[in-house]
Amino acid sequence: MSAVAQFIHRGGFMMYPLIIASILLIALVIERLFVMRRAVMDGDELLDEIRSVTGNDPRANLQKAEKLCTDTNKPLGRMLARGLKNAGRSPDAIEMAMEQEASNEIPALEANLTVIKTIVNIAPLLGLLGTIAGMISAFQAASQKGLSNPTQILGGVGEALVSTATGIVLAVIGFIAYNYFSNLSRKLIEDMEFYGAELVNYLTGRID
Repeated sequence: MSAVAQFIHRGGFMMYPLIIASILLIALVIERLFVMRRAVMDGDELLDEIRSVTGNDPRANLQKAEKLCTDTNKPLGRMLARGLKNAGRSPDAIEMAMEQEASNEIPALEANLTVIKTIVNIAPLLGLLGTIAGMISAFQAASQKGLSNPTQILGGVGEALVSTATGIVLAVIGFIAYNYFSNLSRKLIEDMEFYGAELVNYLTGRID
């Protein structure tokens, strides 16, 4: 029996849901890394490119600037493209158009964070349940055979410790991942708000 199989066997039956939770957590972390990597971009650079395309007239070459933003295939670019598409309208209308586009992008940035948080919350509880099961096994062995067989008693305690440690480790890793992705998505949303306002100011001439 391999070391991993022995470790799982020692942890008791609660190791199996913990393993499922760990596999799910790894899959979600990889998925979030892929999505966030595609979403991150330099907003200052994109605004500079928009200014370069439009030249001295913010209303010139809007279609070319819109295509420039769309071709980025990123949330910020799609939101700014929506603003450029409505550049001929009032500042409030431009802002509303970009807010609508942003509302379509935000769910994708925050997707699966709730699942990661759920894993963080239940992993220690699953480990604790394994602890209780292991201690019950140890106490049953002690009540039936007394202290003449300490190996079985210690085995039950070991089962309790393995499941507890696994649950805590899983919760710690999940907590770190949740905070990282939560803060990153919040930063992306704040960037969308900031650069959206910058684009409105540029198009309407409110700020040079």
